[in-house]
Amino acid sequence: MKKQLHLALRAGGFLTGMLALSACASYSTTNSDVAYVEPGATSEQQNIDRAFFSADRIKADVTFLSQDLLRGRDTGSEGHRIAAHYVAAEFARLGVAPMGDNGGYFQEVPMRKAKVNVDTAAMTVRNGDETLELELGDDFFMSGSVKNPSGEVSADVVFVGYGVHAPDLGHDDLAGLDLSGKIVVALSGAPSTFNTEIRAHHGSGATKLKAIEERGAVGIITFNSASDEKRRPFASFKRFLGRESFDWIAPDSDASEAGSVKATAAISHDVARKLFAGSSSSLDDVLAQADTGKVDGFDLTANVTMKRESILTDPFDTPNVVAVLEGSDANLKSEYVVLSAHLDHIGVSENAKGDDKINNGALDNASGVSTLLEVARAYVAGGERPKRSILFTIVTGEERGLLGAEYFAHYPTVEKPAIVANVNLDMPLLLYDFTDVVAFGAERSSLGPITEAALAKLDVALSPDPIPQEGIFTRSDHYRFVQQGVPSVFLMTGWNKGLGGKDGGKIFQQFLSKTYHSPADDITQDIDFDAGAKFAYANWLIASDIANAPKRPTWNEGDFFGRTFAGSRKK
Repeated sequence: MKKQLHLALRAGGFLTGMLALSACASYSTTNSDVAYVEPGATSEQQNIDRAFFSADRIKADVTFLSQDLLRGRDTGSEGHRIAAHYVAAEFARLGVAPMGDNGGYFQEVPMRKAKVNVDTAAMTVRNGDETLELELGDDFFMSGSVKNPSGEVSADVVFVGYGVHAPDLGHDDLAGLDLSGKIVVALSGAPSTFNTEIRAHHGSGATKLKAIEERGAVGIITFNSASDEKRRPFASFKRFLGRESFDWIAPDSDASEAGSVKATAAISHDVARKLFAGSSSSLDDVLAQADTGKVDGFDLTANVTMKRESILTDPFDTPNVVAVLEGSDANLKSEYVVLSAHLDHIGVSENAKGDDKINNGALDNASGVSTLLEVARAYVAGGERPKRSILFTIVTGEERGLLGAEYFAHYPTVEKPAIVANVNLDMPLLLYDFTDVVAFGAERSSLGPITEAALAKLDVALSPDPIPQEGIFTRSDHYRFVQQGVPSVFLMTGWNKGLGGKDGGKIFQQFLSKTYHSPADDITQDIDFDAGAKFAYANWLIASDIANAPKRPTWNEGDFFGRTFAGSRKK
């Protein structure tokens, strides 16, 4: 145990380690704690299993992880590192082995921050006899970039519709267009005719960038579709001007490997109208066509010059915490079920209303991390290990773009093909005694039936996505595993009426509108920690059934994401 505690503390300072150790010193894995037992349970084994899940322990975890001392656990902050030590110390206390770097619990993720130099950012549009010097913030928006920090381009412009390359879906905006050496202009997002999750994938800037760079473009300009302009007007971008963006740095990164696109920007509709002047279609024509989902591309008559410089911070490390419960089967223990949750939050908001500026993140996502810790305790207390190994992966940088999960999925601390599934927890809303669970992505792989059967043991239903228009499947850490070909689900408490009559959907929507990403998400909320114990038990059941199944999970035949990322498993 001394060696394990030493390894838990190696990655950071003595003070933060001692804070973490003292905070969890009072925990016990005995059943003397107040434990969750489902009312009316009839199965003796289920009663025994449920006794391993303690509402009081989950409350203790959430209380520590969301206290003001941690200053909102921002990525790369001292508060986040204290929280990481707390989690690592608890794994060490339990005897759950380290699986980070160099025999420790931490996988240090190298990162940098970038912000655009607002004094040098520039954009000029020349169309016919007219030359427009654009104003940053009012006419165009740029952000900094870690991977491609600076560049200046001047080139002719070609409109590429949405910029979506999806020939397997019968849609290819780039077909027949010469993009080499050009600056492309594209509508934001993707056609509304696409399935919402597939739309989110193809509408992302990263997906478009890859396809556009492969065709030799040197710059990208985007503008809102009519619907996006209503939902998120270009004018709202201005408040983000000069804000730092985060990105991880590959261990073998080489600046010379940067792609052909040297600058990107977003523009207002007024500027877009100038770009389309004199071309075969006007901006209004294009916006009208976009509603149908298919917009033809064509060369514009304009020439554009763009300049971007990024101000970069020095590199810094921020830890993922990784621990492994080794499986019991001699053959299957070399395969891993990853249970993930993000530890970071958004730090301090100086512009927040009132005196409290700290975004404590009690439910986003101290509740998810606490749930996973309780699952680990249950495995240790129960004394029986599943056949496959369980890899607890508490990641950093989710709030900054799923960065810690992306780094781990690219550089896992086990062999990448050995990862058979990912079950992700992000913001379980423990404000009501839930009767259903939503598992985003359940319909895409064999994890769906496994999850449904596991939940049935608790008399909890598996519900469909209640907000499909939001494309949630692509917006939490599990998606970085999906992009590496790993079948994944993202679990959250459902929207049905709870056992106490509370309306889960209404509570969730109220949380999103009034509490989410604000100082109000703290321990003073009316958190139902018994529901937390129940949610931990549900996760334990799901993880155990995946880990004990005779076959590893598979994507459903023909599933878009399984098909799209199938080749990533071997890399």
